Amino acid sequence: MPSPAELKFDPITTDWTYIRWLGDRKHIEEQTTTWDKTVVDRKAELVSWVDYCHRIVKRGVLIYAYANNHFAGHAPATIEQFRHLWHAKGLPELDKPVRIRRKEPSLFE
Repeated sequence: MPSPAELKFDPITTDWTYIRWLGDRKHIEEQTTTWDKTVVDRKAELVSWVDYCHRIVKRGVLIYAYANNHFAGHAPATIEQFRHLWHAKGLPELDKPVRIRRKEPSLFE
């Protein structure tokens, strides 16, 4: 998806939306193959997303935001950086992030 500044239309079509911060897999895997720390500074992109998300929330739209490791090197750090930037602007409290863990299938399910 383009950055918020590049959008020439309103992509919101319902009372909820989701944002996925994906990265360039090939580029980041040239820099790291472990996903335990940030390796690409994405602060500028996240600042623009904070502003955009705030405008969406003010409209009453629920946002689900996801990051993958290929965005900056460590998905949990990306979410925490977004939350920090959000709070630094004095915006309303955000819900706690939820880490999705996949349950391994069982023979008995």
